[in-house]
Amino acid sequence: MRRIIYRSTASPDLDRAELFRLIFHARAANEARGLTGVLLRADQRLLQVLEGPTWKVIATFETIRRDLRHVGVAVIDERSIPQATFPDWPMRYFDNSDIAKAVRVMTAAAGGELPGSIAEAMRDFFVEAYICPESLTPSPPPAVSPSSPRPC
Repeated sequence: MRRIIYRSTASPDLDRAELFRLIFHARAANEARGLTGVLLRADQRLLQVLEGPTWKVIATFETIRRDLRHVGVAVIDERSIPQATFPDWPMRYFDNSDIAKAVRVMTAAAGGELPGSIAEAMRDFFVEAYICPESLTPSPPPAVSPSSPRPC
C-alpha cells in the first residue's frame, strides 16, 4: 500500500458546484479502484491524502497532477504504509467551516491517532492558510530569546 499527501491551489474555475462534481466522481472512481482518502479545502488551497495499492495510487496521482482544476501540485509526503488510515472513505471532504470537527472525525477514523505525516501536513496546511501566510512559514523554528531586555 502507498500514501501520497499533496497540496495544490484550486484554479479560479473550481467553484463550489464544480468541486462537488469532482468529489462525486472521485468517490466513485476511488471506490472502483480500491483507493481511499480525504480532501481538505481552505479558501483556494487544497490538501489531499490518497491511499491504496501502490500502482493504483501512482497512476491516479499522475492523473490528478495533470488536472487543470488546480495548479502548483506539490507532494508533501509519499511512503509505503501497512494499511489505509481511512479505510471506509473512498473520498471524504472537509472545508474550512469547522476545522476542529475535521480533525476530530479524521482522528476517530484513524483509530484514535493520526499518523505523524498526516497530522503534520494538516497542521502546516492550516497554519499556512490562516495564521499569517505572507510572513509565517509552516513549522517555524523555535523562537530565540531577545538579546536586549528592552521591549521593542
